[in-house]
Amino acid sequence: MTGANDDEAPLRERAAAAAIAELRGERTKILGATGQTSLQSLIRARRVPDRWSVPHVMDRLEEGFRTLSRLPMAVRPRGYINSMPMYVHDRADLNSQLETHELERMANIRNRVRIPPTPAEVGRMEEALHWPAAFLSGPEYHHVARAVNLGSLWAAFDADVQKGLKRIKTTGRTFNARKLQGFRIIAQELIRRRTPVR
Repeated sequence: MTGANDDEAPLRERAAAAAIAELRGERTKILGATGQTSLQSLIRARRVPDRWSVPHVMDRLEEGFRTLSRLPMAVRPRGYINSMPMYVHDRADLNSQLETHELERMANIRNRVRIPPTPAEVGRMEEALHWPAAFLSGPEYHHVARAVNLGSLWAAFDADVQKGLKRIKTTGRTFNARKLQGFRIIAQELIRRRTPVR
């Protein structure tokens, strides 16, 4: 009996440390119940080149769209919420959901964790998403700015490019030429304005 209590004591302490860390909003020790994690494993190293280049501009715009998707956004007006009570499933409902894999699908939907972006990521996002509007604003660059934005958005989320090209009624060759032209213009403007590379 004492062996079981010895095993439960460290687990109880780690669970308490994890709960306290979660209340404080700390990212370290969140997994305290299953073992501690360091902040280094949560941070992905960014490689920043010495000067602006087309690939770095592409990476920054893709990162901007990924960061934008991680921002907490309201999906409905504040006053309108679902006031229906939670439905309580009986055993027959749960068995039929298990047979149709609905129970597993609903568990996966509820078991999502959204890690909000850091202030540095939000700052880089705001800067990068402003570039097409700032540097490709003339009427002659309308299609170029659209190609830059759509190309970055599709690359950020691994979207079906062929389907998107059919929707906007253009060829892949034309779209890629416009997109690369836009990235080159943005990189040249950033170099000309001596914008610090981040």
